Amino acid sequence: MTGVQQPSAPLRVLVDCDPATGIRNRDVDDGLALLMLLAAPNVVVEGITVCFGNVKADVGFGVATDLLERVDAKVPLIKGAGSRDELGKSNPAVDYLIDAVRHSPGELTLLTLAPLTNVATAMRLDPTFAPNLKELVVMGGSVGFRPFAWFGELNFRWDACAAAAVIATRIPKSLITMDVCACGVFRQQQLDVLRGRDGGLADYLVAALAPWLSLNRKFFFRAQGFFPWDVVAAAYLVDRSLFVADSGRGHAMTLSVQQTGLRAGRLLNVAAAPGPQLHSGVRPTGGQRGVPVEVPQTLDRQRFMALFMQSLLHFC
Repeated sequence: MTGVQQPSAPLRVLVDCDPATGIRNRDVDDGLALLMLLAAPNVVVEGITVCFGNVKADVGFGVATDLLERVDAKVPLIKGAGSRDELGKSNPAVDYLIDAVRHSPGELTLLTLAPLTNVATAMRLDPTFAPNLKELVVMGGSVGFRPFAWFGELNFRWDACAAAAVIATRIPKSLITMDVCACGVFRQQQLDVLRGRDGGLADYLVAALAPWLSLNRKFFFRAQGFFPWDVVAAAYLVDRSLFVADSGRGHAMTLSVQQTGLRAGRLLNVAAAPGPQLHSGVRPTGGQRGVPVEVPQTLDRQRFMALFMQSLLHFC
């Protein structure tokens, strides 16, 4: 892929997601993020686990199964938690994550695109799980993107206790918030490019993306198009140079997650670490303790969209 920096060895990635691509009135982004990772020459997707979220876990598992078959990807796929009530309880996805990391300590990056029930459970059941990750990249939270900076972004809100536990874990960790994800927009012109391809995955993508694009433009007041939230998080693994620093400053923030109440799942600012100033949506937590986390602030929109479309067209 043009512009992708090639490391000495491919990045080995586990993905925990809640795919709903093609399901009526549900977000399409998980499936598109998986396609980006599967198309990337510098990434190896070692395994995919499914959590509830955009849809029920059974439905998400079916969506992921169908997508992998369409692109002939032989990747382990395991179903996990069906609700936040399963936090702390073993399931096949949790067992898989624990085993995978145990057998490759320090070698696997975990990308989470769903409520964090599976991941927090793995951390709770196996104290070595988190320390043995190479890195954790989480799509979730909102710093200033309204109204989610006030109410809490959905991945965090669906299981705020799990989100709080994961954010509080002291390991190398990056948080891809709604703020930076909203820098990319999938528009009609991108859909038209896919319409120009014949058959196969192009027809599937057009059928899945056209209704979601229309829904965003008509009912979510996003006249230009839809935000590909999870795809931005995937792009962070494929080409980190897309996320340019603000005037050379760092991205570290010290954050926690509100666990209860009407605003469960919102990010709280314990104390701003060196780096960009926090937006007004993040509020102090008082006496709570937080953990520093990398929070990218800016995205090269044009290069991101070029990478995004190149990833989709790779399979069309």
